[in-house]
Amino acid sequence: MLVATSRRDSTTTTVVVGSNGRDCLLIDPAWEVDELASIADALARRGLTVTAGFSTHAHFDHLLWHPGIGNAPRWASAETARRARDDRPAILAELGAWPTELLPLVGAVTAAPRDRLPWRGVDVQLIEHDAHVPGHTAVWVPSRGILVAGDMLSDIEPPLPFEPPPVAPSVSAHTLESGLRVGPRTTSTADREGLASASPSNPAADPLGAYAAGLTALEPFARGAAIVIPGHGTPGKDPTARLTRDRHHIEALRSSRDPHDDRLPPAPATSAPA
Repeated sequence: MLVATSRRDSTTTTVVVGSNGRDCLLIDPAWEVDELASIADALARRGLTVTAGFSTHAHFDHLLWHPGIGNAPRWASAETARRARDDRPAILAELGAWPTELLPLVGAVTAAPRDRLPWRGVDVQLIEHDAHVPGHTAVWVPSRGILVAGDMLSDIEPPLPFEPPPVAPSVSAHTLESGLRVGPRTTSTADREGLASASPSNPAADPLGAYAAGLTALEPFARGAAIVIPGHGTPGKDPTARLTRDRHHIEALRSSRDPHDDRLPPAPATSAPA
């Protein structure tokens, strides 16, 4: 397992090396063009070939690719693949300036089977939920005890539900996500042998409920994991503690309480009355 961290928003790229020591699965390669090229070069120097890619969700910083990485099949949940296709104009607009030759690669993902990735390297299980965005999918590598959590279970980023939490009603989840990083930045139980899907039928109607359900889906995997890799932040050996912290945060928001989370930016200073 290899992890690279971007200079932008501490975005992580995860490489799962297959059992033959040559094939690898590339998860959420990011972010800047030179960093993507460096990832391709680093893999080549190690004698690794990307034979599959995976995007954890349909935010632009998790849908990137580079020609140097090759033409391996790129997978995502069915909902992520749909959003990458249907929301493409908005995704490209949010991405901003990007080399023309790389634009066709943005979001070029295909729907994966619902529980396991069709990759020959090692067994890779998929945990789909609607916490951060509908179709968000964590990746569980049971033989390594590694949980790639997507944009959840971060040491620097608080929970960001699909719809904005009450503390920031006018900000989209992804806009809030970008603005929060100031430093180095219904419910079913998950089955470790297959897909865990735990989401309300309409996450937009109850985003905090959807997030709570997503944490429930991740919980058995977090308890069994040796390492968790968040989409933004630092890999850690404390997956259960991170999940508990995020659950307390969501429970506070659902009860209209201050979550008292030091991952939140400080409140703006108020001026004393004249």
